[in-house]
Order: sequence, then structure tokens, then C-alpha cells
Amino acid sequence: MTWLWAIFAGFYLVAYVFWVPQLFGSFLIIVAVAAVTLVLGAGFLLDGFLRALELQTSVPMRAIPLRRVRRFLGGALLLAYLLVYLPPQGRIVAHWPLDLAITLVSGAIMVIYGIVNA
Repeated sequence: MTWLWAIFAGFYLVAYVFWVPQLFGSFLIIVAVAAVTLVLGAGFLLDGFLRALELQTSVPMRAIPLRRVRRFLGGALLLAYLLVYLPPQGRIVAHWPLDLAITLVSGAIMVIYGIVNA
């Protein structure tokens, strides 16, 4: 199931890149946060799809380096993006409770996978 959570986490991280300009005022911070978010999200997507392909074809795929670090940092970043849902004055999206739930669960799962090396 790690492949499915990696795909969820990757999808949401890539989607949150579009919110970064609304969260920060400094161009350098926007570029840095967007780049980190995009790299981690693309890594999760690649990892998830490669694992799913490996399960389907039984052909071992190459492992992406720094798996535990990526999972931990990506999960922590997803949990940090929960802040856009919580305070009413800073809320970017006033609805979508399912997005909030998936962000919370996939972020927590990625942090746990990063710690236990699943």
C-alpha cells in the first residue's frame, strides 16, 4: 500500500505548488518552497507509479535514492500545508474537507513510513 499513499502524497504536493504564491510574499521564498514542494511531490509520484508498475509486471524497478528522508520531509511538508485549511482568515480553500483529510492522513503515513522505513 505504500505505492498508493505515495501517489496521493505526490499528487497533493504537486497541487499545493499552485498555492505557494498566495502563502508567501517574498519571491525567493516562493521559488524555494515551490521547488522543494515540486521535487518532493514528483519524487513521490515517480516512486508510487514505479512501485505499482513493479507489482503489475513483477520486474524490479530502480529505487529512488534517499527514500526515508524524502518520505519524512514530504510528509512533514504535507502536514505543514494543513495550515491553509485551518485559520479562517488565512484559509485559501473554504471547503474540500476530503482534501484536508487526505492531506492529513497521507502526510502522517509518509512521516511514519519515513521513520520505520516501510
